[in-house]
Amino acid sequence: MNTIRKARFIIIMLSLSFFSCSISAEMVAGLYQARVLIADRSESELTRGFSEALVKVLIKLTGQSQISSNMPWVRMLIDGAESFIERYSFELKPENQKELSLLAVFDKKILSQELQTLEIRRWNSVRPTILFRIIEPYGNLPAGNILEQDYYDIINKKATDRGLPVTFFQSQSDSFENQYEDDLKLNYLAQYPAHVEFSITSFTADKIQLNGSLFFLNKKKILNMSGNNIKALLDRMVDVTADHIASVIVLNDGGIEPQEVILEFFGIETREEFERLLKYLDALEQVGKTSVKTIEASSIELEITVKGGVRGFEQSVMYSKVLQKTSDRNSSQYTFLE
Repeated sequence: MNTIRKARFIIIMLSLSFFSCSISAEMVAGLYQARVLIADRSESELTRGFSEALVKVLIKLTGQSQISSNMPWVRMLIDGAESFIERYSFELKPENQKELSLLAVFDKKILSQELQTLEIRRWNSVRPTILFRIIEPYGNLPAGNILEQDYYDIINKKATDRGLPVTFFQSQSDSFENQYEDDLKLNYLAQYPAHVEFSITSFTADKIQLNGSLFFLNKKKILNMSGNNIKALLDRMVDVTADHIASVIVLNDGGIEPQEVILEFFGIETREEFERLLKYLDALEQVGKTSVKTIEASSIELEITVKGGVRGFEQSVMYSKVLQKTSDRNSSQYTFLE
């Protein structure tokens, strides 16, 4: 059964790669940094802040919101959190000069090595952009007259904390009944490998009902939840979405050992473009050592250590806006798009 499921996953992913030029994704920045609130600048608060920030980073890297300091391997990393710090700074919120936050940036290479040693799988930094769309009926809006954009702002902030690229369907009217809206909707959905449709269907004095659906790889996941706080419900919806998409991608990643492969890249005409390519490759978790093999008039061959070999590299850049396969028949040749 696992073999059949994995084969189905590969077939679907291959079909997606055929349309890679039109499917939206982003290389997510800031995966190794987090901002947390602290009471003061004391050593004890700094230590606590490093620990809390590390947990937030681990959630972004693994794609799983269940990560907590109660897990033994997380506790072990927290004990050495300060040794992973690359830099940190204190910030006061402009709207509240008494609220102090700590921005902690962790060393990517050191932390990545620790996670590799612990055999903790990470979600690739090139991640598909998820389209969120609120659908009718909107229900009775809660006190405070929350608008559609207010919902999207809450989702966007939470998605940023999760390292999840998102975009939003901005309706042109109160309904999708006219032809223009239908065409626009289909165009949006064709661009994004996953999308979430949700509605706030009922409110009472102490209960809010959120009903939604997540569509990913031709499968539908129901997102129904209730509570008394709209922000908490929207945050939870983003958590469930990120958890599900990350688990599907990471668990089907194969976990193959690194292999040395030779890949050919076209479209690189200047030294600056070559440096941008190397910087892009260095940011991919699957890619290790990179060296130049040959330089031709129209292409550059690189010898690269890649987790999963040629197939692993193809999956890591499947949604990339920087690299695109030159042909579906050759997984060793890519065109540089920047």
